[in-house]
Amino acid sequence: MAGHAVVVGAGIVGASVALELVRRGWSVSVLEREAEVGVGSTARSSTVIRCHYTRREAIALAHEGQKLWSDWASFTGLETPRAEYHPSGVLFLLRRGGGGPPSESLGMKAEMDQADLDARLQAMIQLGVDAEMLGPEELRTRFPSLRFAEENAVATWEPGSGYVYPSTGAVEDLRAAGEAEGVVYRVSTPLLSGNSAWFGNARAVQSVTVEGPDGTRTLDCDVVVNCAGPDSHAVNLAMDCPLPLTTAPQRQFIIEGTWENPDGLRVPAMADLVNGFYMRPDRRQFKVGAVLPMDHVDFTQDPEDTGWQERASEFEERLLAGLARRVPGIELQDVETRVAYYDWTVSDSYPLLGATDVQGYYVAIGTSGAWFKAGPVIGELMAALIDRRQAGDTGTVFRLSRSGNDLDLAHFAVRR
Repeated sequence: MAGHAVVVGAGIVGASVALELVRRGWSVSVLEREAEVGVGSTARSSTVIRCHYTRREAIALAHEGQKLWSDWASFTGLETPRAEYHPSGVLFLLRRGGGGPPSESLGMKAEMDQADLDARLQAMIQLGVDAEMLGPEELRTRFPSLRFAEENAVATWEPGSGYVYPSTGAVEDLRAAGEAEGVVYRVSTPLLSGNSAWFGNARAVQSVTVEGPDGTRTLDCDVVVNCAGPDSHAVNLAMDCPLPLTTAPQRQFIIEGTWENPDGLRVPAMADLVNGFYMRPDRRQFKVGAVLPMDHVDFTQDPEDTGWQERASEFEERLLAGLARRVPGIELQDVETRVAYYDWTVSDSYPLLGATDVQGYYVAIGTSGAWFKAGPVIGELMAALIDRRQAGDTGTVFRLSRSGNDLDLAHFAVRR
């Protein structure tokens, strides 16, 4: 039976969960500590929509996201949505061989491992992804704007994948769609604590205490969903529910600039594991970010740390040099390196989606940055799971409506 649900966090995941819950008949309140929605991790996301992953369930989740983004206006119900999907194609480039760090080592995305590349491609194809493998000669022929000096270069190519722009616009679209159906957004309103009651040997959510512009107040609720990104661990503690598999805030650098593209170069979105960068080739906001393990182990959100400026300068020089080697025709203007805070799942890079030991308390965390691509699908899955669990059904297998694939959320559970 639908009741009152409180969603903590108004990024791409929180706004998606809120929309799907209200569509299922829930009364929904969204808590956002910032004054606007979508200004945290979501704002710094690459927004690249690609399906290359090591696990079948991750491929299926990403592929469903790709199909949803391709029909964004229909999904949101908005005549003129702010966000738009750009099917630029996505190239995932690495060296053929078994080198590189082991899959899912700390600070590393599993798909950066060079092993089992052919098996990954076959899994993508079996799940309906339009993908193929390209060798050095095919890469040089198909992408004349890029330079491939490596004789052992190989890449997966997803012609139907791409990116979304702008990321904040996507959250604003979800907010508009949700508010039209009754979602209440409470900005500048952080969660202070959660309140639960014991029923025998189990606890159940009763209410949350928040601090808003009008002071402290308590909101009675039946469900709380943690979508708080880098603050998700703090929210778990506030709800008196630390998880067996937890998350940590991770700081990264993101390079942003503009690109006039006077020569009309055809440049796909790509992850380049050889030169150590990914890129989103939007002319209005070109993004360059990190893909190597060395750039994914800064586990902090310390506002007093001012030493990052020197590291950011070195990062910018290194990644822009790699970009110039791969795409010599790109000249960026208005370049600025920014700090981004993401939510990293310890000890792998896949999100935590599901129920916790406290009845009525759910998490959709560990998704920051990498899982923008599936944010709206995660919203659908979490709302469906919440309906099931609140009705006493513990089933975790769901049919993805757009791709027809089955997905078992147990693969993303807090105990896996």
